[in-house]
Order: sequence, then C-alpha cells, then structure tokens
Amino acid sequence: MRILLIKAMAEGHPYSRFVLSLQGALSELGHQALVSDQSVHVVNGVAPADHLAAELQAARYDAVLSFSSFFGGVTLSDGRSLFDALGVKFVGWQLDHPIYAPHSLASVLQGRYAIYSNPSHLRYAQAVKLPGQGMTMLPSGEPPRAATKDYRSREWPVFAAATWNGEPQRLWEQAEDSPGKRLLQGVVDRLLADREASLLDAFNDTAATLELGARLGDDAGFDAQMHNFLREPLTYVRNMDRISIIRSLVDAGLPVTICGAGWEAFLGERRHVTYLAEVKFEDISALYGNSRVVLNLNAANGACERAIYAALAGAAVASDFSQPLDELFGGGKAIGFFNRAEPGSAADVVGRLLDLDEGEAVARSGQEKVMRSGLWRHRAQQIVDFVGAA
Repeated sequence: MRILLIKAMAEGHPYSRFVLSLQGALSELGHQALVSDQSVHVVNGVAPADHLAAELQAARYDAVLSFSSFFGGVTLSDGRSLFDALGVKFVGWQLDHPIYAPHSLASVLQGRYAIYSNPSHLRYAQAVKLPGQGMTMLPSGEPPRAATKDYRSREWPVFAAATWNGEPQRLWEQAEDSPGKRLLQGVVDRLLADREASLLDAFNDTAATLELGARLGDDAGFDAQMHNFLREPLTYVRNMDRISIIRSLVDAGLPVTICGAGWEAFLGERRHVTYLAEVKFEDISALYGNSRVVLNLNAANGACERAIYAALAGAAVASDFSQPLDELFGGGKAIGFFNRAEPGSAADVVGRLLDLDEGEAVARSGQEKVMRSGLWRHRAQQIVDFVGAA
C-alpha cells in the first residue's frame, strides 16, 4: 500500500513525532509510506491546500493519513472533495473530540476513514450523520531511548505532566436565563457526573430533560452551531478535572511531582510537592522513566498518550477510565483506574500504587501489555486492515 502521511505541525509537536513513528512502522511492514511536510507552507497559522493538491496529482496514493484530519475539508472549485475526486482514501486520526477540529466534521468528504480515540467520539460523529467509516483506536508510543532506572530506585514517587490552563470560569452564569443557558449548565452538570464524560449523552439527556426538542443529525446548520456551543462546557469540565484530580493528590499529602508552569502559583509551596518546568514532548519519556506512578489525565475524552508512554517507561499508570485504555491494559492488574466524577478516588488509587510491591507489579504488567499490542507497528497494521477492508 502507498500511503501519504501529512505532517501539518512544526517539529517538536506530538503529531509530528507520531507521523515519523507511523512512517517507520508502515515501512517495516513493507508498505510505501511517504511524509508530506505541509508545516513549511504555514503562513499566519494557515497552510494553503494547493501544495498538497499538486503533490497528490503528481503521484498515485492509495490513502492519505492526517492527524486531527488537517486538510480533510479541502474541496475543488466544483465543490467536490479533493480526495474523493482523486479516488484517494482519506484517513483522519482524531486524538481529541471532533468538535475541536471542525474540519474533521466536513460532510463534503465521502471517502472518509475516521479513527477516534474514544467510542463516544465515534458515536458523536455518527449522530451528526458524518459520511464514511469510523473506528476507535489509541495512538502508540515509543520506549525511552536510554535505559530507565530500576523501579524501586526512581526519584519521583508520583509524577503528573499537566499544562496549566488557568482556573475555568463559569461565564454563562452571568447571562440572563434562557434555554441556551439552561442547556449549557445541564451539559456541564452531566459531564461532571459521568465517569466517561460523554458529550453526546450529556447533550441528549439535557435536551430531553428540558424538553427542547433538539437533536443532532437532523439539520447541518444546527449541528454546526452545536459544535461551537458544546466546546465551552467540554473545555470547562476538562480543566476542572485536571485541577480537581491533581489537587486531590496534593491535599491527601501524597509525594507528587508536577511538570508544567503555573501550578506552583495556584497550589502554593508544599513540602511534599515538587514543581518542574514544562518540557518538550520528546523529553517526557525520560521523566516517566524516573517515576514510579504516573498520572494520566482526561482519558475519558483524550488520546491517553501519557498512559502509553509512561507504561513503556516502566511506570505504574493511574488514570480516569477509558474503554480503549481498559482494552489495551486488560483491566485492573495492569493499570489503576479511578472515577473522574469522584476526584478523591484518584488519591485512593495512587495511594494504593505507592505500595512498592503493588506498584511494581502493575508497572510490569502494564509495560508488557503495551509492548504486546500497543506499539506503532500494531497500529500500522490496524490502519492497513481498516483502509484495505473496503
């Protein structure tokens, strides 16, 4: 199979790292995988599509793969999808909820092969009647380049890499009462209470309770409005999760190392907390390799790359629940799941993993699980099977 991998982001971005890793894995399987670096054409945050179009017209490809579906909505002058017109299958790999990448929801693309990081994301795409095929699959990771420390001699008992996004504000509360305000508040309340934080379920349940008669998938214009509308409650809940869960560990007195600017100003100086500056993505595995327990955040709506890289580095992973993550790690013996709707449960799970025997057993089992079925060569084969099945 001849596959073009679109590199849409600058060097150092996780997506760019994933592109190169996937290229290597596809090549090892005997496929011709080429990288199209569209990041060099970006001007003011936008990359024109004419360079990619010329590249696709100059050579024949069976499929094009793009993380976050960048360029997935490109059309010709007659309104047809560029990829449909050329007979090229477009594989869009969503590592976040599709509402954060509106181009991933472009209905003009018929030959879409969409990969989602969570079943609820796939169900959302199906609810808005997005054409094409879809599947659920997590990304992979790479073992640390340098040898990691023995589990029991690692410096940091608990490690969390988390970007500080500030304290989320409930700005909608300042607005006058309206159906829209009640819908937004209801979605937030349901997301906060749902272990899996399904945006589709939160919207449907709230709309039904309020008797709004609103449903996704019946009107493209309404769906587009809801994509924009629903980003606010989902982003709010994600940031609240991040704060509530990390604060639960800190308030429980657990020995935590937090990597990311801004946390020290928020949490203050604590004797049992170590603060580290934010590091490049390519350097994070080395930090995981010096940690016994690593916290994975926002698993209910994210790609869980922290969990995968941490497990490969030999750390025990504590995470909120994700069905694909549960399938990869094979249940509680290889990972510690807590309930994101009950932040205190995170401290309980991490506390249990701090037992050296327990943590080491979970770390060993998790690493074995990821090495067995979660490497890039496994993902490459799944992609080939997915695209080649139709």
